[in-house]
Amino acid sequence: MTSKDLEIFNDMPFFFWVKDEEGTYLWVNEALRAMATEEIVGKKDKDLPWADDADALRADDLKVLETGEPMFAFEYVRKPNKDKLSVCKYLEDFEGKRCAFGISFVIEE
Repeated sequence: MTSKDLEIFNDMPFFFWVKDEEGTYLWVNEALRAMATEEIVGKKDKDLPWADDADALRADDLKVLETGEPMFAFEYVRKPNKDKLSVCKYLEDFEGKRCAFGISFVIEE
């Protein structure tokens, strides 16, 4: 899979991203970029507004990378908003690298 293959997700109303095995964002869609209000690609969760939640987010990424199995979970991102997310993460190849892919949307409570 390549960046070009993922362009369709830029017009979608949910968050979509790709992280490498070190947890660095390699690709994000426009919805996620807008929520963060800054560039995400090239950064890790600990470098972004939701740094307080980075350890929990990384733990879920690692489960997928270690098992190779998709996972479905709720994750919490307290900044820039206080959001509860319904998340699916799965393992896939991206531009020749083994990566964790994620898709999520905010659950309104």
